[in-house]
Amino acid sequence: MRTLLIVLCTFCCLFSNAQVDSGTPWMKGLKNTKANPLTFKEIVDAGNTYWETRDTDVKGSGYKPFKRWESFWQNYVNADGFLPTSQELWDVWEAKNSQKSQRRSTAVRTDESDWESMGPTDFLNRSTNSANLGRVNTIIVDPDNSDIIYVGSPAGGIWKSTDAGATYIPLTDFLPQIGVSGIAIDPSNTDILYIATGDDDYNSSTSVGIWKSTDAGANWQQTGMNPTNTPYRTSEIYINPDNTNMLWVATSNGIFKSVNGGDDWTNKQSGSFRDLKVKPNNSNIIYATTNDEFYKSTDAGETFTQITEGLPTTSGRLFIDITPANGNLVYMVASNSDSTYQGIYKSSDSGTTFTQMENTVNIFEGDQSWYDLAIAVSNTNENEIYVGCLNVWKSSDGGDSFSQLNEWYSRTDSYTHADIHFIRAFNGSIFVGSDGGIFESTDAGSTFTDLSPGLGISQFYRISVSKQDSNKMAGGLQDNGGFGRDQQWSNYHGGDGMEGVVDPNNDNIYYGFTQRGGDLCINTTSGQNGGTS
Repeated sequence: MRTLLIVLCTFCCLFSNAQVDSGTPWMKGLKNTKANPLTFKEIVDAGNTYWETRDTDVKGSGYKPFKRWESFWQNYVNADGFLPTSQELWDVWEAKNSQKSQRRSTAVRTDESDWESMGPTDFLNRSTNSANLGRVNTIIVDPDNSDIIYVGSPAGGIWKSTDAGATYIPLTDFLPQIGVSGIAIDPSNTDILYIATGDDDYNSSTSVGIWKSTDAGANWQQTGMNPTNTPYRTSEIYINPDNTNMLWVATSNGIFKSVNGGDDWTNKQSGSFRDLKVKPNNSNIIYATTNDEFYKSTDAGETFTQITEGLPTTSGRLFIDITPANGNLVYMVASNSDSTYQGIYKSSDSGTTFTQMENTVNIFEGDQSWYDLAIAVSNTNENEIYVGCLNVWKSSDGGDSFSQLNEWYSRTDSYTHADIHFIRAFNGSIFVGSDGGIFESTDAGSTFTDLSPGLGISQFYRISVSKQDSNKMAGGLQDNGGFGRDQQWSNYHGGDGMEGVVDPNNDNIYYGFTQRGGDLCINTTSGQNGGTS
């Protein structure tokens, strides 16, 4: 598919779905419009220039995600130096399917392949390891049945559990694009689901619009926002609980609204939007944020007004949350333009004015909030707030003070893996989506349970297979180290598993490299425990 894509995409793209988001520190100085897309080289040069004067070795600096993006998308650059649009990627998929159908009809070749997932969906030393399985962008719990959980990943699709996270089934394996960053469930008929596709934090996958299921995720159909017209990023999506044919979605091209169950979408507010929330018990009031602006609607998203009172004049990223415990409250976490911690802001009048909380502790612990940032408020306690960037932090006094709940490198009872992309409260529980998977706390953050096993969402950089035994393999996972398989998976080194190699002459020896050509790890037990550097 990749070779075919490069051949087909030889013309200048109208806009690039694969670009690093314009909110990243190194992109802010570049012009980035639909009419004038940036070349791959322009994006990479801007990033390299930004990092010339910064320490790239600091944990949480954001350098590693940038280099991941460069490594992945360099294989998709067309002859003019641009990256493919969502439409181009979809057209290649359609062409491939058409060719397969023609081959079947002419009986020239029969596809006898029988692919199955080899995992990892769990691994031997998970309980004592800071590695985990893969990144999670969004989580939602069925409002009628708390045992039903849907999990959206940036490149591994949407997964469903019917037993509170004990087991999962994949729901989008038939689609060529399987990134999911937003999920909405119709409260009047929970068999109806909508997903906002693509990876809204890091562009591991492109958006192909909003998709809808009417049978609890068994099948999916395109809506009026599809590969022909989708913005390059789709994020939070919400259904009006009082009129479930009405939906809103935050995108890189604005706030879009549908009044007919997704058949048609209208852009109601221009801008590159990140977050969107609906006021509890009043669906006429909608809150939304770009990277540096807060907007409020009082007419169900027909019009929006920018709110500035009490808010910073310049920011790098803004995320918000609300709570049914007090419908008038809006909490916001803000980063500076350089992705460092800016503050926590609170509104007690439904987003009309804000006040900065007194907390000045650096709860980001780094400057990578352009890549991951999340905030959630308990749905039973209006003063209980959770914020995540590198680790998860908690406030019990409405944001004036925070305590750190975990350390990314220590698998304690409160472990959630590093790099927090999502936090939300459901039914008294706190759910966290991180670079390592999904975690749930039922005791206000004192402990978390890892609900990731069963999810096939690992993002492999490369794999290697033994020349003597095809059941033995090694591979490197994004942000989750090196994994070795000998009938079962085990983690044998940390960091980013950029390269995993099985020795061609002795398949008991596995080699592993970390990011940026880092330490060489040598394992002599087929990857079944830690190696030596």
